[in-house]
Amino acid sequence: MRYEEITHLDYIDELLSIAETYPRTDAELKQVRKQLLNELAEAGHNRYIYIGYLEEKAVAMVQIIINNADNDPDLANGEDVAHAHNLQVRNELQGQGIGKQMMAFIEDKAREMGKETLTLGVDDINERAIRLYKNIGYQVFKVEEGRTAEEKCFIMKKSL
Repeated sequence: MRYEEITHLDYIDELLSIAETYPRTDAELKQVRKQLLNELAEAGHNRYIYIGYLEEKAVAMVQIIINNADNDPDLANGEDVAHAHNLQVRNELQGQGIGKQMMAFIEDKAREMGKETLTLGVDDINERAIRLYKNIGYQVFKVEEGRTAEEKCFIMKKSL
C-alpha cells in the first residue's frame, strides 16, 4: 500500500469516495463533506490526514490529531499523546487487513513525531473495529456517551 499525507482541499473527492462506500443519505454525505473540509483546514498544523492507495485507488483514510482532540488532554496533549481519528476503509474491502496496515502506518508516524501513546475512540456497536484495535494492542481506558443514548464510545489507547 502507498500512503500520502493530505494537506489541501484538492483531495476532498478522494476522501469522500471512501466515505461514500457506506450506506448514507444525501444529508449525511453533505455533513461528512462539511466535516472533512473543516478537518482539512487543520491539515499540517494540529491534524495530519493520510490516504492509503492500492493500485492508485484511494482505499482508506486516517488522521492523527496532535493536541486538543475533543477538548480532552487524555486523548491528545500536544506532547507525548496523540489521537487516531476517522479510520475508514472502503466498505467493499473490509476484512482484508487494510485497516491494520493503516494503523501500523500512523503508529509509525506518531513515533516519528515523538509520541509515546496513541489513543482512539470507537463506538461500542462497531464490533469489527473493536476486535481490530484489541488485536493490535489497544485497551479501553475510558467509556463515554455515544452518538445516541443507547450507544457508548470506548476510548482506547496503546503505548508506542
